[in-house]
Amino acid sequence: MVFIVLCLLLFPLLVIAVLSRSRRLIYLAHFVPTRMARVCLFLFGIRLDVRNKEYVDPRGQYIFISNHRSLIDAVVAGAVIPNYVKFLGKAEMLKWPVLGYLLDKFYVPVERENKEDRGKSILAVQDKLSSGASFFICPEGTCNKSDEFFGRFYNGAFRISADTGIPVLPLTFVGSGERWPRGESYIYPGRLIVYYHAPIPAAAFRGDGMDEGKQHVIEIMRKDLMEHYPSGDYRHPGLL
Repeated sequence: MVFIVLCLLLFPLLVIAVLSRSRRLIYLAHFVPTRMARVCLFLFGIRLDVRNKEYVDPRGQYIFISNHRSLIDAVVAGAVIPNYVKFLGKAEMLKWPVLGYLLDKFYVPVERENKEDRGKSILAVQDKLSSGASFFICPEGTCNKSDEFFGRFYNGAFRISADTGIPVLPLTFVGSGERWPRGESYIYPGRLIVYYHAPIPAAAFRGDGMDEGKQHVIEIMRKDLMEHYPSGDYRHPGLL
């Protein structure tokens, strides 16, 4: 109900910005959902604990990436990232009335199961990046429902960094799976921790360095998670 009410208040602002065709208004409209995300989390009873914020320049351009364990991760990213940032969205959402129209203007759709479509999405992301936008991408592609810390990391986000020269800035989300477990409709109030890390230069993912660069990112996130899940996996409750 909270989400629906906020959406009803938000949509007119986004529609006005899109219909105006003003690049300035559309740019400013990108920051409206971030304010909505913060209000949503507050009303859901989720307390954000954001650490190492000094690593991000709000005027900088990055490929933000994170681990992905809950549907709430995108809301958290919207709430904590201060930059002009765009997201990838499921292509099926474009069929939704009104919301699909807005998503087409503000985000980049992707059909995750279609390799050819994923390639087109990468090109679309690169086009948006040329306008100065940052991007938030979960390399795992979908929520990790296993007990292991990570699923498979796809190359897309790292390839975009290598091709554009834009650094990768890793974020680690701790507790999102506890706040909104995948497959459940109830959101549990409590603390959710977000770690920022130093940007990693695009050169780290070029040529033969791709696998080593990805592993470096994974180890950065693993170190954070081990602080809260000393068992080395998600089978035991986290220290939040």
